Amino acid sequence: MVTSRRVGLVVDTGAALEQRIDGGRAVVAMHVDIGGASIDNSADGEVYVRLRRGEKATTSTPSPGEYLAAFEQLTGVEAIVCLTIPARWSGTFASATVAAGMFRDCRDVPTVDVVETPTAAVAYGLVARIADALGAAGADRDAVLARVRSACDEVRMYGALETLEYVARSGRVPALVAGVSDALHVRPVFEMHGGGTGRVALARTDAGVLRALERVARERLEPGRPHWLMLFHADAAERAVELRERLLAVCDVASDETVALAPVIGVYTGPGAVGFAALPVHATDPPAVTQ
Repeated sequence: MVTSRRVGLVVDTGAALEQRIDGGRAVVAMHVDIGGASIDNSADGEVYVRLRRGEKATTSTPSPGEYLAAFEQLTGVEAIVCLTIPARWSGTFASATVAAGMFRDCRDVPTVDVVETPTAAVAYGLVARIADALGAAGADRDAVLARVRSACDEVRMYGALETLEYVARSGRVPALVAGVSDALHVRPVFEMHGGGTGRVALARTDAGVLRALERVARERLEPGRPHWLMLFHADAAERAVELRERLLAVCDVASDETVALAPVIGVYTGPGAVGFAALPVHATDPPAVTQ
């Protein structure tokens, strides 16, 4: 692989970036199984149909060999930055770390830095995008790593699930709490920032969720500072369109993008999830990179 960029990027499919080997980035596939069969990560519509039918879904972590193959595809760069979600949520950090050790045993290969980001979903996607943008602009390893660290500190994600049933199955929310919340028809609106997750509002309806998300954007994003926004939905495209309109009206937006959650995330959120992540723009940042 021949590229003019100095730093390559490796992420998993949760970052919602396309693979561009000639552009210096490789994407490691996350695995989703429903009914004993593997589901392609582009088949988000099928996943939600089957989840609504009550079918059980599981995910599995990419092997070190899959990460090693991704590193080997990017040997034309000086350094590789590999981003993962937190180790407490996934085995990707462990797999990537093992693969980086195997890769370092080879001769004349780029340096590999495996970075465990404190976030996930579209917030992870924004961290990946700023790293990719800097790499495409010719930044060196130190510059990319420094901006990744600051992005991890600054990025915030807000969202709401239609039901807590699916995340309860993962063990990340107690089943009793999920059952009470659903019985009361209450949807917690959450914030993810700096490795922590907390509730910022409660809503009972779709309209209430959108109002709450608009309010937290207005109150919690620094006024007058441009932000990169990345909106998400899980089989709720119309809601995401309305949310975007609301956010554009109350935020200073440098760039925005809306994505359907990858199945590997959607099996935990379930259908109906909607929200956004926001990353403050630095004066030295290159233009936003979207796929």
